[in-house]
Amino acid sequence: MKKYTILKANYFDNLNGLQIDEIINEYSYSKELVYSSHQWANYLRYYILLTHLTDDEIDELSIYMSQYYWFKKFYNLYSKSNGIDVGMEQQLIKILEIIGNKFKDFNWDEIKKINDEIENE
Repeated sequence: MKKYTILKANYFDNLNGLQIDEIINEYSYSKELVYSSHQWANYLRYYILLTHLTDDEIDELSIYMSQYYWFKKFYNLYSKSNGIDVGMEQQLIKILEIIGNKFKDFNWDEIKKINDEIENE
C-alpha cells in the first residue's frame, strides 16, 4: 500500500488568508461556520483549503487522507455541540468513496486509526 502523510496544522500557516475568503465566496460555504470562534472552525478551514488548493509536492493519497482527517476532527467536535448532520456525514462517506475508488490496495485500518484517535481526544 502507498504511504501517506496527514498534513498537520503548521502546513496551513504559510497559506495566504485571502485564499480562504476567495474559496468561501466562490463556493458559498457558510461564513458563520468557517469563521466561528469554536476550535472546530479551524479544522473546517483546513479541510476547505485542502479541498480547493493544489500542491504538486503532496501526493494525492495524502491530500485525501488529510481531507478526511480534518473534516472528521471538525465534525466530531461540531456534532457534540450541534447534533448529527446527515449532510456532513455524507461528506465523510464521499471522501472514503473517493479513496476506495482511487486506491484499490488501501488499508482501511488506517481510517479506523484516525477515527479512534479523533474520538479519544
